[in-house]
Amino acid sequence: MACATLETGGLLSAGDQAFCTVQDVSRTGIGLHTGQPPMCGQTVCVRIGLDDEVHELRGRVTRTDRIGKGSFHQVGLDWSGCSPEQITFLDRVLAVVDAAPPA
Repeated sequence: MACATLETGGLLSAGDQAFCTVQDVSRTGIGLHTGQPPMCGQTVCVRIGLDDEVHELRGRVTRTDRIGKGSFHQVGLDWSGCSPEQITFLDRVLAVVDAAPPA
């Protein structure tokens, strides 16, 4: 399991930050679990580390679903707001994920 941070911004939640666990990641998006979900449609900054590098990726929230009766949520983001440099980093992350032995 990998970890990430999520930061929202703007009028509704300026500076709001959350710790997340990564559930799945692909070239089109990422699935996270967090106790501090953003709102659907919101643009967020996801920080993901690879080796000694931490990169920021822009994502748009496509879904938030409460997990059971608890306070944790499944959050889905797409990478539509990423720059070409961010996509290059994402490709490196995916190469590491693909090379890892199954859990």
